[in-house]
Amino acid sequence: MKKVALLIDGGYLRSLARGARYPFVPDSIEAIARACVADGEELFRVLYYDCAPFTGTTRLPVSGTSHQFHGNDAWLNDLAARELFAVRRGVLKFRGWKPKSIPIAAAHLEDKDFIPDFE
Repeated sequence: MKKVALLIDGGYLRSLARGARYPFVPDSIEAIARACVADGEELFRVLYYDCAPFTGTTRLPVSGTSHQFHGNDAWLNDLAARELFAVRRGVLKFRGWKPKSIPIAAAHLEDKDFIPDFE
């Protein structure tokens, strides 16, 4: 039986799951990984690359009031504790605010006209 190592880009998988309205939780991630193995193959290891959600405080772009981002990485810890998974963590950085639409049509901008920019 051929052993298979699977590499998963968590950010890309999250994007696909949202588009398909598929739950993005450790159980579904594991199910997807197992579904990638063909007959006659054995899943040896899953290398999962992702980062925890951003947690921190920043200022809103127009009003300047404080805004708190809350993230929880419990799901990532759960995935890392699974038998075949090795989780490699990156760092999500806040890079400022960007307009929701370009060109900017509003003469009077408000905080709701911007979205956070993460990298």
